[in-house]
Amino acid sequence: ANRKAVVHQIHKGEFLKPCPGTTAGYLCCGYQILTPLMGCGMYCRYCVLQAYFEDHRQIVFDNFYDLEKEVHQKLAGKKGVVRLGTGEFADSLYLEPSLGMSQKIAALLAPYPNVIVEFKTKSTNVEFLKSIKDPSKVIVGFSMNTPAMISALERDTATLAQRLDAIRKCIAMGFWVAVHFDPMVYYPKWEAEYRDVVKQIFQAIPDGRKIAWWSMGGFRTMPALKQLLVDHNLHLPLFAGEMMLGVDRKYRYLRPLRVAFYSALREEVENHFKETPLYLCMESPEVWHECGMIGRIPHGLAAYLDVRAKQMLFL
Repeated sequence: ANRKAVVHQIHKGEFLKPCPGTTAGYLCCGYQILTPLMGCGMYCRYCVLQAYFEDHRQIVFDNFYDLEKEVHQKLAGKKGVVRLGTGEFADSLYLEPSLGMSQKIAALLAPYPNVIVEFKTKSTNVEFLKSIKDPSKVIVGFSMNTPAMISALERDTATLAQRLDAIRKCIAMGFWVAVHFDPMVYYPKWEAEYRDVVKQIFQAIPDGRKIAWWSMGGFRTMPALKQLLVDHNLHLPLFAGEMMLGVDRKYRYLRPLRVAFYSALREEVENHFKETPLYLCMESPEVWHECGMIGRIPHGLAAYLDVRAKQMLFL
């Protein structure tokens, strides 16, 4: 199917709902997902969307009016902080030059003092965000990986140098930035190369306080995706490490390897800026404990991120 193709449809379902994180023993971050479009013009080999959706084209929903109405209904009288993101079923900024969708969404959410929104991307289309009136309520999230894994697995995405440059631009424009190391992939040089990426990120972000949050997650996937990749002989290096089927019915690396991933990265991040709001995506309390991070979430992961969101929104 042609990933670059853009089609327009009317969305019949909900636009705004909680993140589909499994609760089967893994800690979920309590994020809300807004879906103005679906699909992605880039191709990451590990992307779960290829196993979820039959149609691999980019689908833009034309009934933005319905999205607005639903957002107003669901946010009306909502107490406490709301963390929203648009990057679950599409890259938030890939089509930004032609759609201006993120600008529209930022404007829609601007009147709500308790709402912060994150636009996640592997593109560099950030200059289109400069018309956003209040960048302090917006996070631009960058999915990061090592140059080796970007070139092996993330086709048509921005290079590491380009992503770092986009981070610098976002900070200069007054946005928060988030960093996502998810998925981390096992290969022989993983540790030295992931640590090196962390060093480069802190060169791009001299003031660590501009980091909204920083997530880490080992590669995990549904059995259907493994089969799809094996059929096309595209499964390495993703499936190079030993894997098991978790309680959420996804393949994931064995626990000692995941703990090694997160411990190495945590150490490297803390060397640069100890207060970085680090968290693990879809991991068990045991893993949080073993990689030295359980102390960060005495009241749970969602509460930890809510506290951070309140700081950013000055609530």
